[in-house]
Amino acid sequence: MAQAAMFSASQMIDIAIQTEQAGRSFYEAAAQHSDEPQVKSLCQWLADEELTHEQTFRHMGQNLLPEIEPKEWPGERAEFIDALLGSRFMPSPDQAQALVKDMSGQDILDFALNFEKDTIIFFYEMRDIVPASGVDKVNQIIAEEKAHVSRITKAKAALA
Repeated sequence: MAQAAMFSASQMIDIAIQTEQAGRSFYEAAAQHSDEPQVKSLCQWLADEELTHEQTFRHMGQNLLPEIEPKEWPGERAEFIDALLGSRFMPSPDQAQALVKDMSGQDILDFALNFEKDTIIFFYEMRDIVPASGVDKVNQIIAEEKAHVSRITKAKAALA
């Protein structure tokens, strides 16, 4: 039997902030590294978007009530959350620089696409734990992350 995982809303928001920071580090490094103008431009736009999302989550975290208790996620759902968090590659700025060094434009876009998809999955799970006042903001960010996936997919097709 799986052990139940417990996450508070503030922990989930902290993870979301770290995710946005990692995305921004990767996108800034990719924009700096890429010789392909459309990849460079897209990555800079994505870096700006990640900063906006980070600020949204920081604001959301400041408005949490201190008495919010962690939510228990039993069984398979707990395993899913643990696996999702465990599989997340969250590069530091130095790691991002090293990562993009040998990447082509297609490699950058492939990594970005996977990162954005993982982020969407995490935010869907996060939506179930944030206070009701934060659900609309998380939904808005999910919609924006979906737009990122769409733009990345179009950029991949244009490079092919």
